[in-house]
Amino acid sequence: MTYPGFIIGFLLLTILPATSAYSQDLRGLWRTPLGETINIEQCGATLCAKVQAFTPPNGQRQEDVLDENNTDATKRSRKILGLNVLWNITPAGENTWRADGYDPRRGVEANVDMKLLPGGVLNIKGCKRVVVNVCDDINWQRL
Repeated sequence: MTYPGFIIGFLLLTILPATSAYSQDLRGLWRTPLGETINIEQCGATLCAKVQAFTPPNGQRQEDVLDENNTDATKRSRKILGLNVLWNITPAGENTWRADGYDPRRGVEANVDMKLLPGGVLNIKGCKRVVVNVCDDINWQRL
């Protein structure tokens, strides 16, 4: 094997497993502070997070609750159950990721930074620029 081939082979063996290891750490079920269950799973080339369960308002069934708070009126007929709340989750460093996110309670999309903390805690910070940056910071617990 030539030196360039050896170097490329070595890089592929060391970099690719590290990248996929970052992604694999997040897969699975998570509980939000308000009790929703979120499933982080593979969605094409990146990971995404979908609403798997939540307590519906006013005695409604989960299956019937729509995305009524969405600022985009064309999306208000979407169901919350199964809705992507994070997508394009990509590694940003050791135990950190970046993603696009959506908060169905507020009906807004935001840029999201994620950090895996000890004890199975995933810290999620989303910011939306209005006049100034408005940010929210929450922790999800691994189930």
